[in-house]
Amino acid sequence: MKWRKILAPVLGAALLIPGMGTTAFADEIPKTDTTGVELRTALDSLLSEHYVLAVDSMMKIYDGDPAAEAASAALEANAKDMEPVIASVYGEEGGAAFGDIFNKHNLGTDDYAMAVKDGNKDMEQQSLDQIQAFTEDMAAFLATATEGKLPEQAAQAALREHEDFVQDTFDLYAAGEYEAAYTSYLAGSKQIFGAGSAISGAIAAQFPDKFTDPNTAAGDFRSTVNRIAAEHFALAQLSMAKGFNGTEDFDFADWAQDQNTEEFRAAIASLYGEEAGTQFVQIWDNEHISIQSELAAAAASKDQSAVDQATTALTGDFAESLGTFLSTATENRMPKDGTVAGITAHEQSVADTFNQYAAGDYDASYESYRAGYAIMFDIGKGLSAAVVDQFPDNFQTAAPEKMPKTGFGGTAEESNTMMLWVVLSSLILAIAGTVTYRQSKQS
Repeated sequence: MKWRKILAPVLGAALLIPGMGTTAFADEIPKTDTTGVELRTALDSLLSEHYVLAVDSMMKIYDGDPAAEAASAALEANAKDMEPVIASVYGEEGGAAFGDIFNKHNLGTDDYAMAVKDGNKDMEQQSLDQIQAFTEDMAAFLATATEGKLPEQAAQAALREHEDFVQDTFDLYAAGEYEAAYTSYLAGSKQIFGAGSAISGAIAAQFPDKFTDPNTAAGDFRSTVNRIAAEHFALAQLSMAKGFNGTEDFDFADWAQDQNTEEFRAAIASLYGEEAGTQFVQIWDNEHISIQSELAAAAASKDQSAVDQATTALTGDFAESLGTFLSTATENRMPKDGTVAGITAHEQSVADTFNQYAAGDYDASYESYRAGYAIMFDIGKGLSAAVVDQFPDNFQTAAPEKMPKTGFGGTAEESNTMMLWVVLSSLILAIAGTVTYRQSKQS
């Protein structure tokens, strides 16, 4: 799957109906599809996909899951898809250099999981050394490529922070501390989206004639919608696979989904009121999350009739219900037919990814996984554009200065505090993950 597919629209919401009753003129309405925001979105998609695939791959290696090899291959394919994005800015040589550094890093991650599984302390340390070398080499590459717009020291600290999230999530998982593991997983998801903001901001500062500022209020909103949506897809696959296999951490994977759902609900409620938030949760939980659990249980019991019934419910009833809800809430800025089609595509990708996994067709499952993960960014594009068009005055103010001067996580004085701004209705809802950089205990 090529990276350009990330930006291909699934929803018809890109063709927005002009807002009614707003005070902003059409040419003053903030945009969620500027050149800078599109660059940020491409980086967000690929970098966050790397994160969720890395954790998934390490878990499967540790568990001895037969899909582990396919998971590692998907992680490698993700790295290859990053090269043309970097090459489009820094040339083929720059893209190749980036890819070479990133591929070595993926090998170190998988080797670490295998070393922990085997109790091989020497291999563990070799893998950690390899990962540390990655943070140094990649930080040097980014600093050189951006001509110092992303300082090397700050970039290395932020990369180390990302690696700590991956390692800590896995170590806690291997130790059986599942709630802590999934708490770390969610925090790491927030952190990696800060990387997309920082790198795109540095590139935009370096090439102002080519890219607009990616870190506007509207750009931040699109990024946050993308994060919550993509996180949902990744957690759904983890939870369904855990349910199918009857693993000890299933309840905690389900718990992580609940945390993600609450972010959705809070966003809807702050924009359209508590009643709308409650209506959303009823649709989301009763026609979506619970049906996914039924699908996993049906596959585990080899009840094909129940599998088919659950799949139809997800791609039919739920898609229709949520599509109608979103179209009504956005005053048809997300036209119903296009919105239902987009949600149907999402649910089909969820069902395909899981059903192929359950059938043992692991390569096909991860192809569906990657396509399905990309679809979430299409949905995020349509939804964020509709909301910004509906409430343009709330997105006129630029967001605070971003990370390009200091690294992925914020200013040095703020100890890498990452703010993902969500502007909703007449207020700005801050979905923040306060993360303090710390060196890995093994480093």
